[in-house]
Amino acid sequence: MIWTNEKPWHGIGVDVSNKLSAREMLGKAKIDRQVSKNKRLKSIENEKAFRFFKSFAEAGDANIETIGSLENERIVFALARLNEKFFVGEGDEVEGYLLLTSRQENRESIQIQFKAVRRVCFNTFPIAIKERTTFRNIFLTSSKFLPDMEKKSREVIASGRTAISTFASDAQRLINKKVDEAMANRYMFDVFQPEISIKLPAIGPKEIREHAEEKTRQAITAIDNAPGNDLESAHGTAWGLLNAVIYLVDHHLGKNQDFRLRQAWFGSYAKIKQRALDLALRA
Repeated sequence: MIWTNEKPWHGIGVDVSNKLSAREMLGKAKIDRQVSKNKRLKSIENEKAFRFFKSFAEAGDANIETIGSLENERIVFALARLNEKFFVGEGDEVEGYLLLTSRQENRESIQIQFKAVRRVCFNTFPIAIKERTTFRNIFLTSSKFLPDMEKKSREVIASGRTAISTFASDAQRLINKKVDEAMANRYMFDVFQPEISIKLPAIGPKEIREHAEEKTRQAITAIDNAPGNDLESAHGTAWGLLNAVIYLVDHHLGKNQDFRLRQAWFGSYAKIKQRALDLALRA
């Protein structure tokens, strides 16, 4: 099964050319309106945020391809392709991305994250790095992206690429881990209801009926029904279990896609994803 949506995250955001200026990107995303807030022009602050996004990405040879906003434009973001991709199995492609966000109204702080996106379903995996990931937006006080910032950008993005390579190795380990129904049920309880899982010596249909919360039931169902989980790389493997969780978190939990993205990037869903990855690697 191939995921038919053309863009990740159910189309939140718009595709842009890396050749566009920060102002042109804002115009295409329709977040360049001259809205006065505390006597400051919000569109000017947004433009400075996108100037940082574009400069940071370009310093590390990454190309911005999607931009947008969340929570009524409180959060702005840009997604840049790192040109780092790998195949977990036949037809199962994963590609690395740089995510840049700003959550403060004055756009003073910029947060850097790295993601791996599975093309068959647009599941998005967290990629952790050891380097500092929050930076002050120098365009609030400077007209140029200074050499020291360029150097730091290259270092951080290089670290992100290394981390994505490590994730590629982890993914290969996961496709080689075969799992049965009992192991799959236990994994989903460990991810979503660890306090219950530890009390159950076995988890079969009876335990699922009596103890599983709705999200746990949905995750168990997603093992077979999630897009891409019929591929050889995912069917009956730990990679398939992980993707069932990520698919549920990215595409179904929560009240809407805006909420899901905020939680997956900054909130409780991010913790679920990391827990699911850690448990899959330990399984």
